[in-house]
Amino acid sequence: MNSAALEFTSLTDDQLLIGTKRLVAHEPQATAALLRSLMEIDSRRLYLREGCSSLFSYCTQVLHLAEGAAYNRIEAARAARRFPAVLTALEEGWLTLASVRLLTPHLTLENHGQLIAAARHKSKRDVELFVATLAPKRAVATVLRRLPEKPEAAPAAAVPVSTLPAPGDSPKDALLL
Repeated sequence: MNSAALEFTSLTDDQLLIGTKRLVAHEPQATAALLRSLMEIDSRRLYLREGCSSLFSYCTQVLHLAEGAAYNRIEAARAARRFPAVLTALEEGWLTLASVRLLTPHLTLENHGQLIAAARHKSKRDVELFVATLAPKRAVATVLRRLPEKPEAAPAAAVPVSTLPAPGDSPKDALLL
């Protein structure tokens, strides 16, 4: 067992619960700090110096983030550069990275404050529903198509009677006719 695992096993139940809550309370600030770093790396294009063609490849190949985690953080960092209120909402724990990713395509200079406020402390599913009201899709028209008619059963190929074997003949004899 490593020392970190021993550290947790030595905690009482109450200490573990309190410590976990403390970690969760600090996570938004750590995420915001990471986003600030990614924003600066992106603006300076430092990922090129690290041998990566994009910020995404830098996040996945150098920082070893999972693809989904990298995508969410990059989208949030780029949204935060355009709308600093996004970073504040993340840092305060009002929004999650997934919520920011869902909201980002709909944010404008005019509405970003309202949209962030409307998504505050909402679950991902609630934000998905909220975003659906922002850009409702038109109902898909019902399309009825006539199915092709079944082809009638083709008649059996006509075989001349003279080539059919007579009752009691062997198949070989029939071929000789």
